[in-house]
Amino acid sequence: MNIKECDGRLVCTLEGHFDTVQSQKLETELKGRLTPQQPVAFEMQAVTYVCSAFLRVCFAAAKSAGAGRFKLLGLTPPIKRVFMMAGISDWFADE
Repeated sequence: MNIKECDGRLVCTLEGHFDTVQSQKLETELKGRLTPQQPVAFEMQAVTYVCSAFLRVCFAAAKSAGAGRFKLLGLTPPIKRVFMMAGISDWFADE
């Protein structure tokens, strides 16, 4: 997990298995870094699994960023399917 600010956007490069424990670690890391209305992007090309706790982290980041300022980048088909089933495909970056 790598979190950095780039051109005013908070970019989180994520990899691996985001179960409840890993999702809580990400949530803790983000709490001190999220600024209201700051764009946020999760780079997820190397993510192999997400659970519902990860979706909660995404909702919190999206709420903090504001409408249209939270994006998911580099989703693999299985991970993309999870978000589509949850009805939140509007977070996908334009591809």
